[in-house]
Amino acid sequence: MATLCTASVVWAGEIKFGTTKLEVDDKGNLTPAGRKATVDTVDEVPAEDRWEIHLWAKLDNAAAGPLYFQFSQDLNGTTSDVWRYDEADYPGGKYFSADMELLGGKGFNKDRTYDVRAVQVSAKGKDITLATGKIKLIKSGKKPAKDPNEEEEVDPDQDAHDSLAGDEPDTGDEKPKEAPPPVEPKAKKGCSIDSDSSTWNGALFLLVLGAGLATRRRD
Repeated sequence: MATLCTASVVWAGEIKFGTTKLEVDDKGNLTPAGRKATVDTVDEVPAEDRWEIHLWAKLDNAAAGPLYFQFSQDLNGTTSDVWRYDEADYPGGKYFSADMELLGGKGFNKDRTYDVRAVQVSAKGKDITLATGKIKLIKSGKKPAKDPNEEEEVDPDQDAHDSLAGDEPDTGDEKPKEAPPPVEPKAKKGCSIDSDSSTWNGALFLLVLGAGLATRRRD
């Protein structure tokens, strides 16, 4: 009994999941880093009704031939099959890995746990389970990452707005423009008489007086 139990533990198959490809050694077995990267919960692709997983399996006495992975769920005590991944030309061997896409349109839903079985059909037509595992699907509501190569959308009326506002925006730092200095009128050549000055009035008086004296002399 002890020998049989030990043998079943050593050779029992297992299925592990990752959000990216898990690291394996040259034989296909998980490395310590690969095993550390395994997860039991996978988040939905942001804004899409699908989940991307990397499946790794250690198979118990797998033979060459068709191999499939059956996803099923337990609802109210009733087990129902949801989806099956087929590997028609499996060459045989102890380890298997593949990237899979679980679509909402194929029966997968958030906040549910799915049982996964690696199965081959015996020569007698009986399903033989080679490995088992579980995976839970969630939806955290993350937004898609912004594409750095995507050009920012520009308002088609922005140019019109800019033209109305002026070529350059007023930042408030620009110093007010100084008014040009007043232009002084050019002085005329020769003598100039200021009509408002007392000098002009005195000269006029002398001229009139001189004209009177000249007239008296002639008389």
